[in-house]
Parts: sequence; structure tokens; C-alpha cells
Amino acid sequence: MRNESPASLRIQKARTALVLDHPFFGSLLFRLKDRPSTAIKTMATDGVSLLWNPEFVETLNAATLAGTLAHEVMHPALRHHLRRSGRDPKRWNIACDYAINPLLVDAGLKLPEGVLLENRFRGMSAEQIYNLLEPEEGSDPDSDNDERVAASDDTNGSPAQNESGDPSAPEMDGGIGQVLDAPTPSDGSPSVEEQAREWEIAVKQAMTVAQQAGKMPTGLDRTMEGVAAAAVNWRELLRRLWSETTVADYSWMRPNRRYLWRGLYLPGVVKEGVGEIVIAVDCSGSISGRQLRLFEAEARSILDGQRPERVYVLYFDAVVQKVEVYEAGQPISLNPVGGGGTEFGPCFEWVEECGTVPQTMVFLTDLYGSFPTSAPSYPVLWASTGRRQAPFGDVIPMQAA
Repeated sequence: MRNESPASLRIQKARTALVLDHPFFGSLLFRLKDRPSTAIKTMATDGVSLLWNPEFVETLNAATLAGTLAHEVMHPALRHHLRRSGRDPKRWNIACDYAINPLLVDAGLKLPEGVLLENRFRGMSAEQIYNLLEPEEGSDPDSDNDERVAASDDTNGSPAQNESGDPSAPEMDGGIGQVLDAPTPSDGSPSVEEQAREWEIAVKQAMTVAQQAGKMPTGLDRTMEGVAAAAVNWRELLRRLWSETTVADYSWMRPNRRYLWRGLYLPGVVKEGVGEIVIAVDCSGSISGRQLRLFEAEARSILDGQRPERVYVLYFDAVVQKVEVYEAGQPISLNPVGGGGTEFGPCFEWVEECGTVPQTMVFLTDLYGSFPTSAPSYPVLWASTGRRQAPFGDVIPMQAA
């Protein structure tokens, strides 16, 4: 029988206490393998291992140790180790902590002094909090990371390793346990999608255990809904809905080549040229610079493929503040102006006064504003950074961008 270190014994006792008093967190902890590491200042997890510094563990009493373990397991429970997507690691950790800590406090858990906890972030996803932190931090523009995110939604960089072979975790004031990116899939190891699915199943099982014990954490259902929203691939949805607004018809002049080899002569789909597009950018201050750059990159990519005759970009708040016109082939660049309240009516009025019927009108907004009383005759898409619904058109949720 091997001798357990004092810190290891305390970890085991805290695990047992969580299983008895807070079964949701306690049952999830069984998925993480204990791994002491002096390379980590406090604690960290990559969704597979739970790394903890013995010296840090000894600074915590029994109650705060249990709370810190619950904090750590909530990172993979909310799939934070799979959702960073190229964001700045330190600011991502700060955002994740702000998302987790209110839930733990509401569940009656004790956290160490000085943890990251602000009421204004309650109910928000880590992605939403990250976007709100960006202008406050302001130390790095995240431009390189944005380019990586624009290229792929599931980009997960591997954390740097130190001489001991353990990953290095970002350090920040108030941080009691960091989240690392999931291990890079290799031969025999689960893919990112499989890891996400495994944790989704584990969370549902833990919720069942907690419900049966009558000890379900307050607000957990709402928090898990935020995870589902973050999983929405807004780029794919934007592309699909945008492409559906392109006029298409069937023609016998261009037969469907897929069936010719079988001797079937069927009409093929012919897409008419894309006419004019209107992009309306909400300048009321609710859209972060990061979201603006991501939307711009995706819109530019879509437009490059469709090559519309003309693109109008409207910058608006309560009125249309500025209009930019791009001819076919010109790359768009979004530069918002304004900053007052939000009314969507003036954008539709501008289109009517201009005398154009756009192929599509796309809004980048949080949907907090006044809507016109009736829908226009042309398709409207709302790329929304908020959670509100629109009275007409299709909404693409961008709050997790």
C-alpha cells in the first residue's frame, strides 16, 4: 500500500464530501484523473486530468477545497476546454471563471477569498463575457487569434509545456483553477466531437443523480442552455440562410449531370445572378470589436462567392448615420460610427427611399431596439449578438462568437 501525501488525502476527503453534499459536482469529478503538479500554481484541467499544486491545496480549508474542486470540474462540464477557439488563453480563463463562480455560490459552495465574481456576468456564457472583457482589458487586440477563428470553429491550440512535461496554465488575479485546451486527438484517443459528447452525457447523468438526491444546483438548467447556444455554428447557419435567399429555378437547358449516366434527363438548378445586398451594422455599442471582425470576414467570404452587383453598408443607431457603397468585387470593410439608441425602421425606410429591392438584407445587431410594424417584401437575416427574437426574418445567434 503506497503512502498518500497529506495534500492527496485532503483531495480525496473533499471529493467524498462533494459526492455526499453536492452530488452533481462530486459525481462529475470521477471523470478527472488526479495528478499533482508543481508546474501549476493552483489547479488546472484539460477535461481528462485534474492537476493540482500540493502547496496550493494546503492553503485551503476543507470547505474552500471542495469549492475549488467543484470550480475545476465545471470547466469541462461546460466544455470550456473545447470552446476557446483561438481566443486569448488568459482572458478566456477570466471569462470562464466569471461564468462558473456565481453558479457555485448559488449552490452553497465556499470559494477562496478574492475569486472572480461579478453580478453583471450572471447568466452569461463565457463567450459573451469574453467579448465584454475585451475593451476593458485592451492589452492585446486578438487580431491573430481572430484570423484563426475565422478559418475554423473548432480550432484548439495545444498549451505550452514546461520542463516537467506538464502543460503551463495562464495565471491571473483571482484565478483559483485554470482550464486548458483539450488534449490533441491522437491514435486511439477521442476526437473533439467525441469528448464533447462524453461530457454532455456525463452532465446529464450527474443531473439525474443530483435530482434523485434532491440536491440540484440552482440555475443549472439555464447554464446548460447557454452551452447549447454556444455550440451553434453561426457561420454555417449564416451561409445556409444567406444562400437560401439567392433566387434559383430549374431549367431543361442545363440538365442535371448527376443522373445523365443513368439515362435520366432531368432539369438542373440554375441560380440567377445576385443583385444588390444591404448590410446594416448596429452602432449602439453592443457589438464587440471581435464580433465585428468575425462577421466582416464571414460576410466578405460569402460575398466573394456570390459576387453581387452592389453592396450597401448602413451604419445606424436611432438613424442611419452613414452609408458605404461597394461595387462588384470590392472587398467590404466595416467601420461603425454612431452610438445612440437603436431603431431598425430607418434602415428599411432608407432602402425604400433608395428605390432598390435587395436580394438580402443582413443586420449585425443585439436585437435590442424598435422594429417596424410590418415585414418587407425581401428576405431579412439578423446576425444577433444577443438572445432576443425578431418579429420577422431569420435569426443567426452570434452571442457565442
